[in-house]
Amino acid sequence: MLKTLKYPALAAVLCVTQVACSLDALGAAARTESSLPAVRRVVVVSIDGLRADGVQKMPALAALESRAAWTDSMQTVVPSLTVPGHLSMFTGRDVTAMGVVTNTLDQSAGLALAINGATTMFQWVKDAGGRTSALAATSLIPGSSLASAQSFFGIDQITSVTADLDALRASAITAATAADAPALLFVHIPTVDFAGHDFGWVRTDSVAAGGGDVLGAQYLAAARGADSAVDAIERALRPAIESGNVALIVTADHGGGHGEHCVAGMPATREHCTSQPGDRTTPFLLLAKGVTTGRIAGQPTIMQVAPTVGQLLRVKIPARAGAPIQ
Repeated sequence: MLKTLKYPALAAVLCVTQVACSLDALGAAARTESSLPAVRRVVVVSIDGLRADGVQKMPALAALESRAAWTDSMQTVVPSLTVPGHLSMFTGRDVTAMGVVTNTLDQSAGLALAINGATTMFQWVKDAGGRTSALAATSLIPGSSLASAQSFFGIDQITSVTADLDALRASAITAATAADAPALLFVHIPTVDFAGHDFGWVRTDSVAAGGGDVLGAQYLAAARGADSAVDAIERALRPAIESGNVALIVTADHGGGHGEHCVAGMPATREHCTSQPGDRTTPFLLLAKGVTTGRIAGQPTIMQVAPTVGQLLRVKIPARAGAPIQ
């Protein structure tokens, strides 16, 4: 299921007045008291539609947990959809409380962010003098909308990628390891979400012991494909991670499989939008030299991703954004 995204000069909407653009900076300060290490670059990989319980079926990602700060209890926003999820991930704010509750990103969404003074982690890095880049699937940002989306998110460069994982992996590694690699690189992997919508996140013919979900075969195959891509990216970055220069974050915008009444006529197993754990619970993994390894306590939220990036890079984090992962 493709997302409906519209970018009609959204940058102008977000910066409709200097006051609106400065709201998010009010009270902003670099949060230096943190257990997180300082790094020069951060790579954020968002595996669209990855449920937290899918990670244990992904051998490379599961193996990284022994070297990382991680959780299988991160909570995304409700409705648990791609646009609200990613915007909350990028801004450190629950954008559903601002009225952004659909997969349509248009002038009203841009105005909602502007009125509420919400800016993105890309803009924070840019304001600090760093360069940012994103590899976004065409299902998320159509090629014809790249320029407007680039201004809207405050990203220096957005490159369209397809669902071809080999090409996506190669592009990610090239961007992440280049001599002029950006301070913040965002990599969007869409294939797991595609499999969920096409075949279902969970099986309808069986349940796990205790009544839990059994993930579908096609969905798991897509998750393992994404796992291979993340493994290649991590291996390429490993020297820079071990030297303390780079941090790698792997997370997701939402899960799926319990989308009752989310889309008319569509089976719940092939949708997402609810507060059910299968739809709302996602993984989060932070790999960096000096990070406190082990399971992160409690239920962190997707609004903590951007502040974590900001803290790792030691840039100013807006006062109203969430707290970094500790």
